[in-house]
Amino acid sequence: MKEQQIIKIKDKNIIDMAITFTAMMRIFSEGSKSKIATKIEEIFSTLESITDRKQYQAIHHSFCQWFTEEIYTAEKTFKNRKPKPSKNASYGQAAKIFDIAIKVYVYYCNRPSVEVAQKLTTFLNGAIDVPIMKYLKSRYKESQITATTIEQIDEKIYRKLQEIIEVDIKQSFNNNIYPVQYDDIKWHELNRAQQPHARDRAMPSP
Repeated sequence: MKEQQIIKIKDKNIIDMAITFTAMMRIFSEGSKSKIATKIEEIFSTLESITDRKQYQAIHHSFCQWFTEEIYTAEKTFKNRKPKPSKNASYGQAAKIFDIAIKVYVYYCNRPSVEVAQKLTTFLNGAIDVPIMKYLKSRYKESQITATTIEQIDEKIYRKLQEIIEVDIKQSFNNNIYPVQYDDIKWHELNRAQQPHARDRAMPSP
């Protein structure tokens, strides 16, 4: 087997693990995982061409737009209530999938190369889960964020939350960390403090 094929298989496995790590596949319709993985593989194959944060954010936005148009939530049934019908995934759900997947691929695994990963790490956004959003809302009440679940996060709210993360990095960390590192630190602080024996990333509120 050629080295190029080995690397391709390695990347596929990393992406598969990254998507699983989001703990969100259960809320999407059947067949969504392979569809999402294919799209992420396509985008990640172009990461070496990214030269600045603006270009990265454009790619991030493009994925989120694709996601909200092509990926649907699974219908939820309840014993004593009407079922919750399937609908288009939200911008917040799309962003969480992408932010965690690229964090695993770039920040954790130094893909596609150490040099490229070091550059890209400075561009990555902080992944938003419910505990982090609650923390940001309570600390920065003036933000007037109304969303309480990832499903309720639209593009405008997502951008606002990223701005608040940057403010908190400045105030709490003296600008010494990147948003992708902030996500790791706050997730550990907020989730593990409440669930010291938890092994997996907190399950999302869809």
